[in-house]
Amino acid sequence: MSGKGYSIVFSSRTGNTAELAEAVREALPEGTCEYFGSVNGAVGSGFDSDRNRNRSECSIANGNNKSGFDGSDDRGYAGAGCGRTSSAIPASETLFVGFWTNQGVADQAAQKLLEQLKGRKIFLFGTAGFGGSEAYFQTILDKTKACIDSGNTVIGTYMCQGKMPLSVRKRYVKMKEQPDCMPNIDAMIENFDKALSHPDADDLVKLAESVSEAIEQ
Repeated sequence: MSGKGYSIVFSSRTGNTAELAEAVREALPEGTCEYFGSVNGAVGSGFDSDRNRNRSECSIANGNNKSGFDGSDDRGYAGAGCGRTSSAIPASETLFVGFWTNQGVADQAAQKLLEQLKGRKIFLFGTAGFGGSEAYFQTILDKTKACIDSGNTVIGTYMCQGKMPLSVRKRYVKMKEQPDCMPNIDAMIENFDKALSHPDADDLVKLAESVSEAIEQ
């Protein structure tokens, strides 16, 4: 670790995981966040998972340089004094890596980052459209951990449900109108409606508590 610094790197398709990332930053000691931005921005592409210009921020120990990347070119933002490796992955020993769930595991961008890490302390956090089951979240986390080299140490994990686009519900309703619709379609619609409030305040509090426990180790 470079001093007491940390980096927060995340992939967020609909904004849910980005909301968690902000909560992680707020939970960390002031002035210790060396890098904050999208996974793709961290490896230099300058875009987040929605192909928007990356607006990564670097907060240095003295609290300066928090204006963020202005999107004027195709590079991820790294202010003077921000710890970065030659491959543009943040150099902090401790990384908080956020992801969204795709087919029961972290999205590909997050997986790609995790596969490159060596000798780091990693806190995983993520969101999934289907929730309500800690066992389901644990399955996702276990599959995601399989992407991490054994030379790293996972210091903590956190997952919660995340709201989905309205287009998903419309698709479910259209599926229900079909004569041969899936028998669990009503449960899928119910899950969608339940997810609309997440991440909620309670989710963010629980995440902050998990982060605090991890950095006190």
